[in-house]
Amino acid sequence: MSQSGTSKRVPVSSIVIIIVVIAILVVITPGLLPNALSNLVPGIYEGVACANLRQGNNRAFHQSLLGRGATSPISLEVQTTGIPASADGFLTVYITMINSSYGTVPIVYNPSLVTVGDNGSSGLGIIFNPPNSLFTTSRQDFQQADSDLRLLAPRQRCVHQIDFPAGNVLVDPNLTSGNSTVTAFYRNNSQGVTVQPTGTTATAIFNDQGLWVGYVESPSVVIPRAPAPAS
Repeated sequence: MSQSGTSKRVPVSSIVIIIVVIAILVVITPGLLPNALSNLVPGIYEGVACANLRQGNNRAFHQSLLGRGATSPISLEVQTTGIPASADGFLTVYITMINSSYGTVPIVYNPSLVTVGDNGSSGLGIIFNPPNSLFTTSRQDFQQADSDLRLLAPRQRCVHQIDFPAGNVLVDPNLTSGNSTVTAFYRNNSQGVTVQPTGTTATAIFNDQGLWVGYVESPSVVIPRAPAPAS
């Protein structure tokens, strides 16, 4: 004898309520979802690569008023692997940029111009303490080209990864001591100046690029020593 069971369907109204509650939680507590995912599956969720963010094109015409009005929209986090245990390894530093505002915020970012050390120029970088041989600050200040801008959407975060070959790390006692720390920073010195696109007859809406001006640092983290070789 066969039996046929009946399945109960979840009311559509209940599904809608659940979706609305999740959306409200994400808006009210922007770090809730990323932090929860990071805790459940470490290393899986940190954000998109900063290099993959949309470029800030045509800033003379396209800007978020909420982004322009944000007073302190950018925050930073930094993570690091341990000192490599062998010559074929890497010391990897991850910088996370977070837009905590309700508007789209442009950032000065060129993936090839993220510095080690700070020479006062605009952009993203890291600082080691104590200073070490990885120090590089050849970057000039922002030249106000839209191509050097990326857009962080509301509540969005992005990650920039820096890999240092072990051959440059293991020779420096300031790094291998186990007492070295790393801090990420972001600076922008100017709101930028917009350029009327060639062939455009419409009057520009904005005469600056709407950049947040200021300086922000991440908390420092200690770079751990390499694990002792197995005996």
